[in-house]
Amino acid sequence: MLALIDREHAAIPEDPFQSAQTLLEAAGTGDSGAVDALLTLVGDHPEDYELHVGVLVRLDIQQAGPALVREPAQAHTLLRALAEHVHGDDTHMVQFGDAAAVVIWLQSICAYAAGHRDWDLLEEAAHTMCIWDGAWDQWSAQDKITPWLRTVKSEAASVMASVLRDHPDSAQHFSHVADDRTADPRIRQAVRTSTAP
Repeated sequence: MLALIDREHAAIPEDPFQSAQTLLEAAGTGDSGAVDALLTLVGDHPEDYELHVGVLVRLDIQQAGPALVREPAQAHTLLRALAEHVHGDDTHMVQFGDAAAVVIWLQSICAYAAGHRDWDLLEEAAHTMCIWDGAWDQWSAQDKITPWLRTVKSEAASVMASVLRDHPDSAQHFSHVADDRTADPRIRQAVRTSTAP
């Protein structure tokens, strides 16, 4: 009987989604501690679709970027988990708008990583971006990726070309870049070979 009473009075664990929403709001006011706490919370729940698709990708890039650069192991874990959610789960079907939002956020992470010469973060974010783009084919997201791909140069172009070759389903969405002479030759070759018969 006492065990039953104790169980009824035991603290109900707080819903991580509510905590994440509160941290996201605090992060929006410039609280860097809230950013770190949010990323840790999401990382502690890799199976939680809503935390990744509903909260993580709403974190401003100017806050997410530096935090992911500071914690490469955490960035790896978060991006891998986000990739796993590409087809939803038992209770969530991916909505087209959510898929586009995820890809746009990931492209912004790629751009941030490239700008800060963090090739590991660029590679990890690009793989996840291409997994989502290959699965969902959202034009609004591709409209963000295409002009950025045309500007990618040097080491970043090598990283992106390698990732695009690994994800032909995504690379084919950018086949028109193959004929753009302003784009890096490595990017042009990667999207050209991805569409070859």
